Amino acid sequence: MIRHVFDGGLTVLVDAMRDVRSLALGVYVEAGSESEPPSRGGLSHFLEHVLFKRTRRRTNVEIARAVDLLGGDVDAFTTKEYTGFYAHTLDARFPEAVDLLSDVVLAPAFGASDVEKERGVILEEIGEANDNPEDLVHETFVRELWRDQPLGAPILGTEKSIRAISRRDLRAFHRARYGTGRLIVAVAGRVDARDAVERIARAFGRSRARAGRRPAVRAEPPRAPRAPRAKPHVTLLRRRGLEQAHVCLGMPAPAFTSPRRFASSVLDVVLGGGMSSRLFQQVREKRGLAYSIGSSLHAYRHGGYQTISAACATRNLERLLEVTLAELEGLRRGGVRPRELRWAKENLKGGLLLAFESTVSRMSAAAREEIYFERTPRPERWIARLEAVTAEEVDAEARRLLGGRGLSLAVVGNVSRLPFTAEDLRARVV
Repeated sequence: MIRHVFDGGLTVLVDAMRDVRSLALGVYVEAGSESEPPSRGGLSHFLEHVLFKRTRRRTNVEIARAVDLLGGDVDAFTTKEYTGFYAHTLDARFPEAVDLLSDVVLAPAFGASDVEKERGVILEEIGEANDNPEDLVHETFVRELWRDQPLGAPILGTEKSIRAISRRDLRAFHRARYGTGRLIVAVAGRVDARDAVERIARAFGRSRARAGRRPAVRAEPPRAPRAPRAKPHVTLLRRRGLEQAHVCLGMPAPAFTSPRRFASSVLDVVLGGGMSSRLFQQVREKRGLAYSIGSSLHAYRHGGYQTISAACATRNLERLLEVTLAELEGLRRGGVRPRELRWAKENLKGGLLLAFESTVSRMSAAAREEIYFERTPRPERWIARLEAVTAEEVDAEARRLLGGRGLSLAVVGNVSRLPFTAEDLRARVV
């Protein structure tokens, strides 16, 4: 892995892989929903959409044609902490991929009609998410857990905030957040490392010079990132017509930068990370209360949370929650078993090693390590840290995370009332 930081702050990461015929190229910007002005929620995601509409050199049709000629996959995404643009293509298409992504990311045209079209598209996207109970229950859980805090804000924004965003807002945010000092360009795959660094530097330096001639636009200052304070809640959104109750039960968890995250990852696998996990075995295999149930960790720079997600018939809701809470209490009190510890470590190591056979996964890992730690990823270091996790560390995480004080619940479905109050939840896991 080569890491090169230019004087202007542009960071280029190159992971050359000689045994593949493809490459993954990604451009990462440290701008997400956490960094948006309070009155302009969804600005980062809105900008991601608009950047693919038109540049100074390309029309929307020309961008689409360039994407198709690359083959493979070209896409973008927005998270709470950063925005990414990537191309997965054949090694021979590397020059075209660099030219396209640098043009899209750094030289947008911000056409008035393009902005209005994407506003409509995003409003439809918000409506679609609100109609999807799985998305809705998770978003509700997070919004209430981190109420009135930057990390709790929805990535898509709200209908009100999206209607309030102007073309001037988009330009100002782009100018403030997309300078080369805030850009990370990562490539993994069949490339010559020296050529890749030089080509990326030329493409992004040239694009930034053009973009720099735009008149300055004042932007509303972003909120200062801070560690979120969890606000435990029990929330019900009644939706008539749904046959199942969709459940999201969870609690605060370590940040991505915390040394506790390895032990919490092991705990997550034991709890609900696979078919052998306690929740899957107890809820589905032994009692048939749900088709699937699982847990997952969501970690950010300043905080994180763990969720347990399931969907069940309304008549099974109370029983499913009772069994789940009993498993949390059992794991908190009894700790992890030796065979569970071994299995969870093997599960995590296997997933890590398999991911590193993928150019896209290696590109993404390099960018995340740079964003959070300013270092290049080393799988052997991660594996060694996983191997070093002890049962005592996992048990300490179970006692810390699975206690009732931080427990929260969101349910979406045709449910008239919930079987548990916030006090009931705390009493079941103490």
